[in-house]
Amino acid sequence: MPTYKYTAITREGAEQKGNVEAESLSAARRKLHADGAYPLSISESTGKNPLFPSFSLLGRQEFLPLLTRQLATLVGAGVPVVSALHSVSSQMEDQEGRRVVVALQEAVSGGTPLGRAIESHPDMFPELYASMVRAGEESGMLSLSLSRLADHLEDQARTKNRVRAALTYPVLMAVVATLVVVFLLTVVVPKIVGVFTHLGRALPLPTRILIAISDVFAAGWWVILILLATGIVLARRHLATAKGKRSRDSLLLRLPLLGRLAHLSALSRLCRTLSTLLAGAIPVDRALRIVAPVVGNVVISERIAAAADRVVEGARLSDALRVHAEIPPTLIQMVAVGEESGKLDFILAKMADAVDGEIETRLSRLLSLLEPIIILMMGLVVAGIVVSILLPLLEISQIVR
Repeated sequence: MPTYKYTAITREGAEQKGNVEAESLSAARRKLHADGAYPLSISESTGKNPLFPSFSLLGRQEFLPLLTRQLATLVGAGVPVVSALHSVSSQMEDQEGRRVVVALQEAVSGGTPLGRAIESHPDMFPELYASMVRAGEESGMLSLSLSRLADHLEDQARTKNRVRAALTYPVLMAVVATLVVVFLLTVVVPKIVGVFTHLGRALPLPTRILIAISDVFAAGWWVILILLATGIVLARRHLATAKGKRSRDSLLLRLPLLGRLAHLSALSRLCRTLSTLLAGAIPVDRALRIVAPVVGNVVISERIAAAADRVVEGARLSDALRVHAEIPPTLIQMVAVGEESGKLDFILAKMADAVDGEIETRLSRLLSLLEPIIILMMGLVVAGIVVSILLPLLEISQIVR
């Protein structure tokens, strides 16, 4: 059974550290709650230090979920918000994160609501975060809102980590294959084909093409780098504009394999984030306006913003989404069921789980195809180089005979 290291706050307010054996992370958290301890952080034991994850060792992607989970635990245990912020900031070694949390603590100490204080740090906290906290304060369920927000952020972090881990090997293969081909063209090929120029005979077309490519790489590599750098800069400038972003996302949705993945990813963010906001008692139209910029696709964002306008005019959410082709009929039907049953947040969460499952299935299929495609392309390139070298050698052998 796995062992989990934890840092917790007891009912008396004292900090407690230790290990607990449990079948899973959630089971470990339940066991600590049963013992009267409120966990601040829990991680599976690896036999290494530090005892628990330090903020200084975490990226921004892990920073917000951990911060939110700790705040939710402390506030849920009855600790005042100011004291909870002080307790969290005292564990931080990351100077930027510590500065922001201390600023929140000072603002709340001065009478500013936590949601309003968070809004003053948009570079650290997205609009979704501030809206959820503000809704929790207004409804008197801040600990519940923080807990749901922590679940949402942890789900997002897990999805990103899975995709990143799945893409690591194919990307590494592509980089190695590119470096091998560049090495062949710049070092190996010039030495081998150099003797062909003294034959006094017309070389085969594949060999001439290979020599030309090799000369470009050997003598004009700096030109290629300049052209690549210029292209990247111009592309980034174009994509930074609203027109560029819309063109990119519209093209992405039309791609054969990646388009479906991008579409499903945007729908997953829509369902997951909207479920979280509705569970936090945020009105539908306001929730839609918060969701629109975070779905990750400009085209679908425009459709969500248009649906928010229709909801303000009095339309139901299912009817507001029905007029847009980018929203699948299945999702619209499930939204209608959620509206009729009064469990729209629950239905959306289940839809997000279903969409995430389809994303994982399609992504695994795509990655299983990507590896042999990379190997095949590299094999074709190397075979082309070999054939281009062998053709003049065959001619030489015929002349000798």
